[in-house]
This record gives sequence, C-alpha cells and structure tokens, in this order.
Amino acid sequence: MKLFCIHCAGGSSKVFQSLSQQLKDQLEVIPIDLPGRGKRFSREYIYYFEDACKDLVTIIKKGLNNNQEEFALFGHSMGSLLSFEIAHLFQNEKFALNHVFLTGTKLPYQFENNSLIDVSKNDDEVMDRIKKLGGTPPDLLEHPYFFKLYLPTFKADFHLIGSYKYQKKEGKLNIPITVINGKDDPLSNSEFDRWSQLTKQKVEILMVDGGHFFLNEQIEFVSKSIRLKLIKDLIINQ
Repeated sequence: MKLFCIHCAGGSSKVFQSLSQQLKDQLEVIPIDLPGRGKRFSREYIYYFEDACKDLVTIIKKGLNNNQEEFALFGHSMGSLLSFEIAHLFQNEKFALNHVFLTGTKLPYQFENNSLIDVSKNDDEVMDRIKKLGGTPPDLLEHPYFFKLYLPTFKADFHLIGSYKYQKKEGKLNIPITVINGKDDPLSNSEFDRWSQLTKQKVEILMVDGGHFFLNEQIEFVSKSIRLKLIKDLIINQ
C-alpha cells in the first residue's frame, strides 16, 4: 500500500526520511514536497490553501495506478490540515483512500486564522511564531542562511494557512482517522470527542511524549501505529 506524506509549514519531504526507513519493508512511503522546497525547489511557492489542495491531489493521482488502488494519507501540522481536506476530495471522486493519519494537529476549523496572512508579511512575527513552536535549533535561526532559504518558505506557508476557510461539509468522511499529538504541543488540545463528529468511521487519539515536532523522537511508536492500522485495514477489506 502507498502512504502519501504531507509536511508541516516551513518543512519539506525530508522530515519523513526516518518514517520511510522504518516502514520501507511494509509500505511504499511517498513524501510530497509543496512547491519551493526539496525536489520542487525551483517552483513558485503556493500562497493559497485551495491551490495547495489541487496541487497535492494532482501529484497523488499521478502516483496511483487507478482510483481503485488503496492508499493512505499522513500529514503533520499544516500537512494534517491539507490531508484532512483533500481526503474529502478523494472521497467525493470515489478513490480508495482507506486511512488518514494526522499528527501535530488540532481540529480543522481551529486552524482558521486569517491574521496569519498579516503575520506572514512581517519577518519578526514569523520568527516569533517559529521560536514558539520549537523544533528549530537556535543557531540555525540566527544564521543568515536561514533568512535566505527558510524564512521565505515559512512566510509562504503561514499565508497559505491564513487563507484557509473551514467549510462544513455536506457529508462526513467515511474514512478512519488516527490523530497522534505530543503531550507538550502548544497546538494540541483536549477536545478529542469532537473528532468523531468529522467522520463516520473510527477515530483514535494517541498522545506521546514530546512537543510539536515529536516525530523523530517517537518514530518507532508512530511507524508501529501506522503499520498496525494499515495492515488491519487491509485484512478487513479483503
């Protein structure tokens, strides 16, 4: 089965290297870069959420043999919001998406914050947000290299998130969701019961030690959770 992975704000497909290594014998892990980073470094940034969704859907469709090939989505932070929204698009088009993994996340409608568009235009405010989330070494934040290569990426992604408008769907997802959050993540919350309002299928909430960027620290737990869920889903659907 293929697992398409969507990175966080300011990130790239590199954040999933450890996950790919852990799962390589069981799953085909396919990390995706949004334009302006990684393998798509030369492409123009995307500044609007709907455009990012269209871009991701196009890439994922190219990675599938047909709409009956089963696959799963994995998204971290901004990637979790994108994964949730494109899951609806794939469901509407009758694709065989069978699981959505969301990490470092909050409820989709809690992401709505158009003030991030203004934040994205101010270098100091962007830097302040980055520092509060943690995960970026202080030495790197102070390096001129960061301002030249990474700050524009964060600014584009903050604008992208700021352009997001939550729209209540006509129908719920009919896809299982697994949410994994760090116990010390400033973005996570305790409103776990509300996730069940977003899908007809089972929702599992898992909490692990760590902050917003817990993936590498908890890679064995995360990879095991994905492996068990997807293997179980394959057996049930056979």
